[in-house]
Amino acid sequence: MTSRTGQLQARRRLLMAESAVQRESLKVDGTRIGETLRAVDRSVAAVQRIARSPWVVGAAVVGLLLLRRHPVASWALRGVALASTARRAVATLEGLAASRPESGRPPG
Repeated sequence: MTSRTGQLQARRRLLMAESAVQRESLKVDGTRIGETLRAVDRSVAAVQRIARSPWVVGAAVVGLLLLRRHPVASWALRGVALASTARRAVATLEGLAASRPESGRPPG
């Protein structure tokens, strides 16, 4: 029985080590994605500052009316949806990376 117990303990240590490596990998990936999204956020903030001008808003409305069936409009909408999804994914990954199981206890 002690041989089986030793095997199970070794397997548990291996799984815990693998999960720690995966957690760190997710943290690094989340950091990279977060940095990219911060750059996107800065760009969006700049566009929002520019968009407060009535002339810019008027030109945008005219542009959308002229290009409403153009693929650029659908690309822009897809980009907004993708940015929102990526932001949520980064928040989830950061939450997972921050919540580490207590040592000595099996995860789950």
